[in-house]
Amino acid sequence: MTTTEQVGYTKRLNEILCFRPSEQRDRRLANFMTDLEVAYQIPLVGKDRIEDFEVRNPKVMQLYRIASKARTFR
Repeated sequence: MTTTEQVGYTKRLNEILCFRPSEQRDRRLANFMTDLEVAYQIPLVGKDRIEDFEVRNPKVMQLYRIASKARTFR
């Protein structure tokens, strides 16, 4: 992830997090996570693969985890 990409994704995530928890916010967070998954090919299965990806891409995973933890499941 380049610095420019990190700034853009961080800004987008912060804008989403400014909303009160709601279905719309959760949808936006889910879309944000999907965009990261596609853009950086985040592996969704295989603990070893995920751990390896995280070692190589800590900034991507930090944003991904913040979004994931911010979601509410009703």
